[in-house]
Amino acid sequence: PDTAAAAAHHGLMRRFVFTGAAAIAAFSVGMAWLLTGFIESRLLQRDAVLSRDFVQSIVTTQHVAAALRAGRVEGDAGFTEFFSHVAAMPDVLRANLYTTDRRVLWSSRPEMIGRAFPDNDELDDALRGVVVVHREEGDDDAPDAKPEHMLLGARPSEFVENYLPVYDETGRLVGVVELYRRPLALIEAILSGQRLVWAGALAGALFLFASLAWYVRRIAGALREQQARLVEAEALAMVGEISASVAHSIRNPLGSIRSSAELQRELGGEAPADLADEVIAQTERIEHLVRTLLSYARGPVDAHGRADLGQALRDAQARFHSEFAGQGKPFEATVPEGLGEVAVDPVLLAQMLASLLSNAAEATRAGEGVRLAAERVGRQVRIVVEDHGAGIAAAALGEVGRPFFTTKPRGLGLGLALVRRVAERLGGGLDVASDGPGRGTRSTLTLPLHTP
Repeated sequence: PDTAAAAAHHGLMRRFVFTGAAAIAAFSVGMAWLLTGFIESRLLQRDAVLSRDFVQSIVTTQHVAAALRAGRVEGDAGFTEFFSHVAAMPDVLRANLYTTDRRVLWSSRPEMIGRAFPDNDELDDALRGVVVVHREEGDDDAPDAKPEHMLLGARPSEFVENYLPVYDETGRLVGVVELYRRPLALIEAILSGQRLVWAGALAGALFLFASLAWYVRRIAGALREQQARLVEAEALAMVGEISASVAHSIRNPLGSIRSSAELQRELGGEAPADLADEVIAQTERIEHLVRTLLSYARGPVDAHGRADLGQALRDAQARFHSEFAGQGKPFEATVPEGLGEVAVDPVLLAQMLASLLSNAAEATRAGEGVRLAAERVGRQVRIVVEDHGAGIAAAALGEVGRPFFTTKPRGLGLGLALVRRVAERLGGGLDVASDGPGRGTRSTLTLPLHTP
């Protein structure tokens, strides 16, 4: 199940990497493309409107509207000054003046004067009173170049066309000024803005991808946790069924076996006395396993129970002191005063402590010590059981505390599972650490103190 869960997790992450990255990239590129186009069009349009206002102010100041309406500007000093101002505007490559009948009335290139260009959509729009901006990039002599682009130069160039309608004093359109401009400062400003937009889009895409990846990882972790809880619930249901059967099917025969062994030991006989002791010890072991099954299969922890933690630790110390001494294992216990109470049944707390110390006893040999310590940390108490025994391999540490997982040749793998389950339901936890095989194990049980 763990392998399948890990494979599903990696599959989810791979699908997110490809689909999420593609979607975010498409969105970011689309938005950047729209914004760069918007920046370019708005800046060019604004520049053209300013140019139109400047040209219109000269038309009004020089009083050339009448000459434009008449279509005769030769010898008109005001018109000559008007057009000299227009031709001298910054970045202007060429200036043309069209009459309302689409004829070039004046141009900074004399060769253009008198010509007409019927296929010019931009001029049509300008004659309807629209300020037109058209940006061209390419070769002036290219086959698809527009006729009105003639004589702009043979080398590749980048320029902007402005078609600026001009009006007389009554607001009547009297002509169109066409400007071919190379606004280098404006183009550089546009390119800077576009670069900034693309950089922002890239940074935003990376941030969005990282945020979504973090969120997906959290979701995947939550799914793994939920799956583990479902597995535990299934195991718990199975334990409940087993325990009910075990309680009725084993306890009565066990009582008979134990009674017979005790009677045999008292009466004596051909069988050695230590054989009866062995029978009694094994029946006690089976009884302990049955109790563990029943405890694990019980319902939620009774939060109304109260247990004096210091007393429970001292009872556990007294219970295991003789056992460790008989096995030649040094046992050290540090139980400070005033630890407080925890909201758990005292019998269940005693069983939790017994599970931790029993594991330490089974993991150590003669001469290898065990330490029990407790300390109060804020509104919690931390209980540590540390041994210098067999230790746990790194690969098995993640499995410790799961139902039916055990590294011992005998046992059900429910002792630490019971401890962890009760601790988590109380709002605490169990952490098992080891530096590796042969380097001991440290079990840290954290329980919240009871608040009146």
